[in-house]
Amino acid sequence: MAEPRVGTTHRSPHDGRSPRRTLPRPNVENAAPPELRRFTEHSLRLTLEVLDGRRPPAHLRPLLTKSVHDLVPALVRSAPAGRRLGGAILTRIHIRVVHADAAEVFGTYNRGGRVFALAARIERGKGAHPAGWAITSLQIA
Repeated sequence: MAEPRVGTTHRSPHDGRSPRRTLPRPNVENAAPPELRRFTEHSLRLTLEVLDGRRPPAHLRPLLTKSVHDLVPALVRSAPAGRRLGGAILTRIHIRVVHADAAEVFGTYNRGGRVFALAARIERGKGAHPAGWAITSLQIA
């Protein structure tokens, strides 16, 4: 068994930086249609305003399915995460189209300099909104 050499340094061509990776090109077929993007931004902003107490829950009725809308008053009473930090501001959303009539959404919102997450599933044909979209599942962290 060889004795380890003390004081030797390991030499390699690596300069300490991670290799640059090329990002995959966005799947054009999976791109969200503009009306879905508008509905998503609008409905999530209104949802955050309702959870903050800045709007009544009735404003969400055409945007949510009945089962999700029925949970909103309980969410308002339970004081969403960080409410004491100030009003929620939607900052980013990402939409993944599952098929022509469904999409999965996730995003972030800020409260008082802190970042929080949200996620939803949106389906066409489930709501009273003129575009036909509705939030069928919602998670706010």
